[in-house]
Amino acid sequence: MLKMETVGEIFQELCSYLRIKRRVESVSELFAKQTSNSNRVEIASQLLKEHNLIATPGRYLRGNEKSLTRSIDLRNSGNKAFQKKDDKTALMLYTQSIATAPFPSMSKISNEELETDFAENEDDTSVALALALANRSAVLFSMSNYEACLSDIKQAMKYNYPNKLLYKLFERQGKCFQALGNLKSAMESLFDARKWLFSASALTEEKKETIRLEIENFVQHLANSKTTEISHSLQIEQPLLPSCSYGKNHEILCASDCVELKFIPEMGRYIVATRDIRPGDVLVVEKPFASVLLPDCYWTHCYNCLQPSQSLLPCYHCSTVMYCSEKCRTSSWDNSHYIDCPMLDILQKLKIGNMSFLALRIVILVCKCQDIQSLITSLEDEGKCIDRNRGFNNNGTYSSSDYSAIYWLVGNTEKREVGDLFRRAVTAACILNCLETMTDLFSVDTSSSPPDITNYKLLVGGLLLRHLQNLPCNAHEVSGLVRSETRTLKDGVPVWKSVEVGAAAHAVLSLLNHSCDPNVVRHSYQGDTAVLRAIRPIAKGEQVLDNYGYHYALHDRTERKSHLETQYHFTCMCVACTEDWPSYNLLPNINPIYLCARCRCILPALPVDPTGIRFTTCTNCSESHDMTDIISKIETSSEEFCQNLEHVVSGEGCDWEGLAQKLLSSSLRLFNHSSPYIPVQLITPYNL
Repeated sequence: MLKMETVGEIFQELCSYLRIKRRVESVSELFAKQTSNSNRVEIASQLLKEHNLIATPGRYLRGNEKSLTRSIDLRNSGNKAFQKKDDKTALMLYTQSIATAPFPSMSKISNEELETDFAENEDDTSVALALALANRSAVLFSMSNYEACLSDIKQAMKYNYPNKLLYKLFERQGKCFQALGNLKSAMESLFDARKWLFSASALTEEKKETIRLEIENFVQHLANSKTTEISHSLQIEQPLLPSCSYGKNHEILCASDCVELKFIPEMGRYIVATRDIRPGDVLVVEKPFASVLLPDCYWTHCYNCLQPSQSLLPCYHCSTVMYCSEKCRTSSWDNSHYIDCPMLDILQKLKIGNMSFLALRIVILVCKCQDIQSLITSLEDEGKCIDRNRGFNNNGTYSSSDYSAIYWLVGNTEKREVGDLFRRAVTAACILNCLETMTDLFSVDTSSSPPDITNYKLLVGGLLLRHLQNLPCNAHEVSGLVRSETRTLKDGVPVWKSVEVGAAAHAVLSLLNHSCDPNVVRHSYQGDTAVLRAIRPIAKGEQVLDNYGYHYALHDRTERKSHLETQYHFTCMCVACTEDWPSYNLLPNINPIYLCARCRCILPALPVDPTGIRFTTCTNCSESHDMTDIISKIETSSEEFCQNLEHVVSGEGCDWEGLAQKLLSSSLRLFNHSSPYIPVQLITPYNL
């Protein structure tokens, strides 16, 4: 068994071989002549095979199979953490135990079977999954996550949980229902707990009697309770998707009617406002063509919908990914996981990167539904239209669900150096080989005339390489909110922070150009759906500008310029760059600079008259300003800004959108009469 190299190490080894053989120049010349991505991948594949660097069947051991031994070890470690009251660690260990546990042969047990034929089975293989689920339910109960606890109890009962322990689950189930206010279900569960207590063969009669009395007392407590029954869903409540402001766009289907698509050769495609836009207006609500969960989140988020869950269900076949529901587990398998399941562990060890995982997901989705050769021919024919309309469908609309919109996103191939393209071609060749040797993607249906398999593989490799070029320039992160464990606001109010959990291919968001001082912001809703909102007024005809991850407030101009040119292949000429605005930590702590309310020019220094009332006149438009009133408004706005920001960051039982609108309004009032920079004293406490 050979050492498991990363794709980066494979690339470096290949380059070393080429240098030793003095072939760097000849290979570079050959590679530079290629005009198709398929040919580039073919050259890379041939070189890897020639130097025995390509993975072959059996070269690498998979590490994501189900394992009884590992599942038991993880469960025992979880038990130790739970005994130490380390619920967070116990939760993660039990989740990993669930992911690695073999599935029992009995996959579903009816209520009738639970009553009569639920056979005692001490075989660890058949009960490992159920035991891990039951143990996780105990942690979730301790954490007061009653909905998730109920979900795990249901799953544990489904997968052969031992009869002798069932009373524990029913008792816990009853306490969950009681905590949720569902007294009827709580009573039913406790009656079941009392019934199954007689099957607890490991308990002495004395211990059984003690537990029976505890259950009876709890039943009596519920009978005397005056709490009314409340119906609760077991699903985690998610915020509703907002609607686009001003109605839907008839050309860009997921966008608002307040924007339109423009094109000029110097800039390419871009989005402009068709009317004056207010802060908080929703401009785009977009479900991506494809999205992937980051490997670091495989045991905390659903692999299908990218939403967090503490009661994740395992894949039936691998121990790598998990799901928030049976619906997501089925959907994921049907759409793509039936292909990537056997190769995910290897791809992780190869360290192919997030964009490679997203490229693979896109290609699997396309291969599942399309004749690749016909599709590419059709797309290339459609691409002969004017540049503005590339990616539009036959109905003249630009849809996020159409592959053509993703296919025609710019990849900057002509701007890339040969070495950059070669490195990406090697990555594509490695992924292609995994598809060939570990999956059924290229299996031939003998009932029909077999396709040209070699050509088909190269077409797939070409698509992989195409997306390894256009996704780094166009893909967007999927983010989620998590509670900070180290920071709180005053009075112990928790701080919520945004973390990256996935990557997505958004065709419409990719049309937005960059500014280091953007006028919109993106947020993730319900997993991978992106919502684009204005964060300041946008005038009719003004360009809608996103931020590609390099903001003037956090990165100096040199750093921004370097990253943008390397990754996106353009030189930014936004106002923050041309005027070289300072980052927040370099803002001087000086007296505020005030702007004229009429023309926005800087007002002169403020004289103070003998009565203490301060006046000034704009040197540009001659507008007179009573600065006493202006300063008072700014102080009020500053206080409102801090108060509203604190509420939004804490997220404790508040109207997030309403408070966010108030936050924007108070900020804009502050900007009306001050400099374009938020004062340092407002920024520092929140580390924005």
